[in-house]
Amino acid sequence: MNYFKTSWRNIKKRKGFSAINAGGLTLGMTSCLLLLLYVWHHWNYDKQFANAENIYMLKNNQQGDGKMFTFDATPGVIAPAIETQVPGVNKAARFMGWMPDGLISYKDNGFKKHGVFTDASFFEIFNYKFRKGSSPKALLMPNTVILTEALSFALFGKEDPIGKTVRRNDKTELIVMGVVENPPSNTSLKFDYVLPWKLLENEQTWIRDAGWSSNFCQTFVQLKDQKYFSSANALIKKMINSNQDDYKAEAFMFPFSKLHLWSSFENGKPAGGMIDQIRQFLILAICILLIACINFMNLSTARSEERAREVGIRKAIGSSRKSLVTQFMSESLILSFFAMFTSVILVFACLPFFNRLLGIELIAPWGAWYFWAVLIGIAVLTGIISGSYPAFYLSSFIPVKVLKGAIKGGAGALSLRKILVVIQFGFAVFLITATLCVYKQINFIKDKPTGFEKGNLVEIPAEGDLNKNIDVFIEEAKKSGAVISGTGLSQSITQSGNNTWSFDWPGKSPDQKVLVDVLRVRDHFTSTTGVKLIEGRELSDANPGDTSSSNIMINETAAKTMKLKAPVGSIIKWGGSPVTVVGVFKDFVWGSPYVKVAPMVLSYSGRNNTVIALRLNPERNISSSVEKIESILKSVNPAYPPVVHFTDDDFEKKFENEKTLGLLANLFGGLAIIISCLGLFGLAAYAAELRTKEIGIRKVLGASVKGITALLSKDFLQLVLISIVIAVPLSYWALNKWLQNYEYHISLNWSLFVFAGVITIIIALLTVSFQALKAALANPVKSLRSE
Repeated sequence: MNYFKTSWRNIKKRKGFSAINAGGLTLGMTSCLLLLLYVWHHWNYDKQFANAENIYMLKNNQQGDGKMFTFDATPGVIAPAIETQVPGVNKAARFMGWMPDGLISYKDNGFKKHGVFTDASFFEIFNYKFRKGSSPKALLMPNTVILTEALSFALFGKEDPIGKTVRRNDKTELIVMGVVENPPSNTSLKFDYVLPWKLLENEQTWIRDAGWSSNFCQTFVQLKDQKYFSSANALIKKMINSNQDDYKAEAFMFPFSKLHLWSSFENGKPAGGMIDQIRQFLILAICILLIACINFMNLSTARSEERAREVGIRKAIGSSRKSLVTQFMSESLILSFFAMFTSVILVFACLPFFNRLLGIELIAPWGAWYFWAVLIGIAVLTGIISGSYPAFYLSSFIPVKVLKGAIKGGAGALSLRKILVVIQFGFAVFLITATLCVYKQINFIKDKPTGFEKGNLVEIPAEGDLNKNIDVFIEEAKKSGAVISGTGLSQSITQSGNNTWSFDWPGKSPDQKVLVDVLRVRDHFTSTTGVKLIEGRELSDANPGDTSSSNIMINETAAKTMKLKAPVGSIIKWGGSPVTVVGVFKDFVWGSPYVKVAPMVLSYSGRNNTVIALRLNPERNISSSVEKIESILKSVNPAYPPVVHFTDDDFEKKFENEKTLGLLANLFGGLAIIISCLGLFGLAAYAAELRTKEIGIRKVLGASVKGITALLSKDFLQLVLISIVIAVPLSYWALNKWLQNYEYHISLNWSLFVFAGVITIIIALLTVSFQALKAALANPVKSLRSE
C-alpha cells in the first residue's frame, strides 16, 4: 500500500508529465477497445447457434475458363438426397434468400420486408428461439409463415399473432405459425419472415421440376458429430456428377461459422476475405496501444536525471532495487488503470457515434465477466509494458555516481528513446500512406467507366400488378415528363447473379467451358441504361424472334471469346437450341467493379421482370420527377408502397467494404498520429526545460529566436526523417501486396510517399516548434538570475 501512496504522490507532483502519459494511454486504450469490439463483432459472425461446429453450408466448385469457380448456389434436389443417403448427417435444409422484398400486410398495416423460403428442418439446424409457437409445427403446411419479433410487433402490436392470417404480395394468405427472435446483426442469414419451401414449389413450378444441373439455392447441412465430416464430405463431393452425365460439378461442405470471414475462394479453396481485414485491424489495435506505451517509456526515461537523485538517496538509506522497481511499476499501473477507467467512459460515449459512422451495430458486453477480464488484462499488460523499461532503468542507478552528479540521462536510455520515436513516426508514415492509397484505389475504381450512365437512372421493383402493366406505367411516366425512357430487366443493372455454362459456338472445343452472364431485358434497353450499341440492333417486342428468345445480343467480351469475325447474324447454341446474334453492345460493369467483365448475353424478358429501369428527364427537377413517378405507381400498383432506387446510390454500395477500411484507417490512423505527437510534445517540452540556461546564455550572446528554435527542433526532425526512410519501403511492400487482391488497381507512385513524408514532417515540426518557440521567446534574465 505504501508503494501506491508514494506513487500517487509522485503522479500528483508531476501533473503535466502525468497528464500527457495518462492522455496518451487513454487515447491508445480507447482506440484499441473500439477496434477490438469491431474485430469481436466480425469474429463472432454466425457463431451464435448451438452445435455451430457441426453446421455446414454447401459450396459448389465448377471448372471452366481454365480456372475453378466456387458458388454458393447448389441444386435443390441435393438436400433431400443428403438426408437419406449420407450417413452421419442429422438434417439438411434448402434456403432461398435472394428474392426481392415482399409486401406483408395485416388489415391496414403493410410493410415491404425481406422473406426467405426454407425447409422445416431449418429451425432444427439453427436454434432460433421461438417467442411464440414452436419449431416442430412451423413450415409444415405450404400456406404458413414465421415472423421475427420486429415484424410481428409492426403488424400486430401486442396482439398474439399465432393463428392469424396475413397477406403476402396482396394475394397469398398465410397463417402465422410462429414468432422467432430477431436475427443478430452479425449473422449471414438475414430475414424478416420465413416461408415454407412447399409454397415456393407451388408458386414456381420449375423449382419443383429442377434437376441436378440447376443451381439456384443454398444448402445447409448439420452433422451428428464432427467425426463424420470426412466420410460425409467425400460422399457429397460425388453426388452431383453421379446423378448426370454432361454436367461436372463438385459440392463440398464448408463450415458455416467461417462463411463471413472466408468469402474469397481460389482454385476451389478458401483464400481470405473479411478475415484479412480483421487481421489488419487487430494489428492496428495492438500497434496503437504500443505507441501509447512507447510514449510512456520515452517520457519516463527522459526524466531520468530528475528522478536519479531520488533513486540515489533511497538506495543510500537501504532501499533495494526490487522495492524501487515495484514503486515505479506501481506508478505505471496506477496511470494505466486510470487511463482504462477513462477509456471505458469514452467507449461508452463514443459507441453510438461509431456505430452510425460505420453503419454497424457493435455492442459492448458490459454484463459479461470476460469483457471486464479483458479490460483488466489490457490495463495490467499496458502498465507492465509501459513501466518495465523505465522501472528497471531508473532502479539501476549507482547511488555514489548519482549523488556526485555523474548521471546525465544515460546514453542507453537516449538511444532507446530515439529508436522508439523512429518506430512511432514510422508507423505514422505507414498509416498516412495507407489512407492515401485506399482513398486513391476507391476513386480509381469509382471513376473507371461502368459502361452505363448511372446519373438520372432509377430502378423500381416490378412487383404486384406492375409487372403486368409495365408498358402502361412507362408510357404514363413518359407522358408526365418525369422520364424520357424505360425498360424492364430480369435483374438490377448493378447486381449480377444469373449465368450459365450452356453456350456453344462454331470452333468451340468440346472440353472448353465458358461461364456467360445472362440478363433479360425489354425494349429501349440501351436508351434507358446508356449502354452503347456497337453494331446491329437491340431487342424489341416488334420482332417475333426476339420475344421467342430466338434472338440475342452479346457484349464485346462475348464476341471476342467466341471469336466471331462478323457477330451480327452469327448463329450459336444456347442449351442446344440455335439462337441468332442481332446486336453487339459495349461491355458494362454488371457485378463487381473489381473484376474483369465476363461474356454476357441479353435476351428478351417479356413479363419475366423483377426491375423497371427509368431514365429521368434531365431537364426536369429530380425531386419533382420522383414525386410524379411515385404518384403514378400509387395509381397503377396501389397495394404496394412506391419504392424508387437511384442506381448511382446502389452502385456506391459496392465500395462499402473499402470505404469502411478507409474510414477506420483515417480515424485510428489520425488517433495514432495524435498519440505520437503527444509524446513528442512532452519530449520537446522536457528537452527545452533541460536546456533553459543554455538558451538564456545563447540569447544573451546574440542568438536569434529562429536559430534557437531550429536548434531545439533539429534533433527531433532528424529522427522523423529516419523514420520516413525506413517506413517508405516497408509501406510500398505492404500496400503493393494489398493492391494485388484487385484485378484493377492503381500503381504506387513516388508522389504518394513524398506527400506522406511531407505531412509527417509538418505534423512533427508543428508539434516540436511550439515548445521550441516558447523556450526561445522566454526572458533569459529569469533563467540566469540564479547564476
